[in-house]
Amino acid sequence: MNIRKKRLPGPWPIFRRSKNLPIIRSPFLPARQYKVTVIHPAVILRSLLGLFLLILQLVCVPRMQVHAAESTDTSIRHYIQNGGYAVKTTQGRIEGYNSDTLFIPASTIKLVTCLAALKILGPDYQFITHFHIDQNENLYIKGEGDPTITSEDVAAIVKNLFDQGLRQVNALILDGSAFALESMVDGSENSARPYDAEITPLAVNFNALPIRVRADYTIDSGEEQTPVLPIMLEIGKSMAPGRYRVNVGAYPVQGELPNEARYVGELFLSLLRQQDIQTGNTVLLGTVPKNAPLVFIHKSDTVRSIIRDCLEFSNNFIANELFVACGRIRFGKPATWEKARKALAEFTNRTLHLPPEAITMVEGSGLSRKNLISPRTMIAVLEAFAPFSDLLPAKHDYLMKSGTLKGVYCYSGYLEDHDRPAPFTIMLNQETNSRDQILRFLAAQFIPPTSAERRNR
Repeated sequence: MNIRKKRLPGPWPIFRRSKNLPIIRSPFLPARQYKVTVIHPAVILRSLLGLFLLILQLVCVPRMQVHAAESTDTSIRHYIQNGGYAVKTTQGRIEGYNSDTLFIPASTIKLVTCLAALKILGPDYQFITHFHIDQNENLYIKGEGDPTITSEDVAAIVKNLFDQGLRQVNALILDGSAFALESMVDGSENSARPYDAEITPLAVNFNALPIRVRADYTIDSGEEQTPVLPIMLEIGKSMAPGRYRVNVGAYPVQGELPNEARYVGELFLSLLRQQDIQTGNTVLLGTVPKNAPLVFIHKSDTVRSIIRDCLEFSNNFIANELFVACGRIRFGKPATWEKARKALAEFTNRTLHLPPEAITMVEGSGLSRKNLISPRTMIAVLEAFAPFSDLLPAKHDYLMKSGTLKGVYCYSGYLEDHDRPAPFTIMLNQETNSRDQILRFLAAQFIPPTSAERRNR
């Protein structure tokens, strides 16, 4: 006899596990209210398989991820004979190798110098150069370490002086009392290369002299905006035909003035004459008398703008002018290396909360091999520098600063995970330059931002 089954509502819905398999009901319904259906073996097998896969995923996937990270770290270490690296993940962990070991950072130390300048001087700070004229029509120029005065700036200054009525300059007197540096830049070889140029309170064209020696050995200026100067004719005598930009201080001094001061004096005198201002040939070192009225003030670009150029061109001259300016502003004139080192040590301790042993800075450009910093400390610097990361140049599609000396190869900057920065640093103090290979391994751990994420920044 066919007995009609009674459909009873239940707390669980009726459902099928798979197509063409029997209906399975909730086990919490009374068994006598419906016909008990035997569970098909395939259902049991599939359920057990699913449970096994879930357990496998929960237990093994984290281990697989750890093994992948270990594999990446092992691959990176293959390229490191004496060095280390560190990267801060978007989860806040610092991962790396030899991350607490001190290394020579080369030019990546400019990140510390520039960060200190942004905080101590301020991003809107401007360097000032004063111009005074005494009753004897002597023109005094008092510099305070502006690292950016170029020939174009000098031409604009001279025109302004002419517009104010200046027609005669008997002597040009340079006031360098803002500096009292104890020595040359540590690490400088005093070579003719422009990156070895010394810093001075009053400088033009980064103390680098442009020279062109023609095929017939006649000497000209190496750039249109800078006129031919007597110092060019002297230095150019020993050069083969070609274009040069040289550290003016690397050559023998002729006369009583240092070459850097002579360069400033000759450039100003030449451009004063071009502006129809009568001048003599006298250039002296001296101080501005109290009764000499101020006739003009030249202001540099802002520190923020100066830092952009410093980092893009890795300009050692600018970096060390910023370095000593921090000491001068913090502890007063005159600027000294000792004041600068003290200001930077105070900054890294009070602002970055770093212990004294975490970083050693004897100058601000990275020329010195006495500069020391660990990868972990550089990550702390990068975190503090993050609001100014747009000042960094792009290299290999990442915002970062490179550092290179003989046997020193470094990168410090920001990788990206979607649209979030991941600070990283690579420090190699070894003969083999493998920083690019290490960078590729580190970058592979992160997902670059999509086009939409970049547009929404």
